[in-house]
Amino acid sequence: MKFRHRHRGFTLIEVAVVMLVIVIILGIVSVNLEPDRDSIVRDEAQRLALLLQTAQQESILQGKILAVVIERQSYSFLALNDKGEFKPISGDDVLYPRPLPSDVAITSVEIEGAPGTEKPRLILLPTGELPAFSVTFTRGNTRWNVKGELTGEITAQIVSAPGKA
Repeated sequence: MKFRHRHRGFTLIEVAVVMLVIVIILGIVSVNLEPDRDSIVRDEAQRLALLLQTAQQESILQGKILAVVIERQSYSFLALNDKGEFKPISGDDVLYPRPLPSDVAITSVEIEGAPGTEKPRLILLPTGELPAFSVTFTRGNTRWNVKGELTGEITAQIVSAPGKA
């Protein structure tokens, strides 16, 4: 009686197909885990827009005049006190001073059509109205604008990005 040994295992083609599938999956996962380099600018612009909307609502609800000081690498929120002075808002979990990441900058501020001064101050009134304004965030060739309209609407929108016309 003749015995045949049958070797059990994987063929070279089967191993190659499994390796190819693993490489494809790892490639997809690594692309999804690495954040879009331009998303940092978008996130900062959208954050400012949302914080301005929050400050606007806070001003309306509390009947207080608030202001935003905008600098190249940061912005902060102020409240008008009883002495008629703007002082930083303290003890607030949302409207606290915000530094920008080192590679993101505010490159332009216009309030009511006029270019901003060294530290532009945007005033938020308890009536909900605000001056028309534009704040431009830049990182490399990517720019996002936060715009405010006289109607009180505040939006963030892309101005330019690499590879976009």
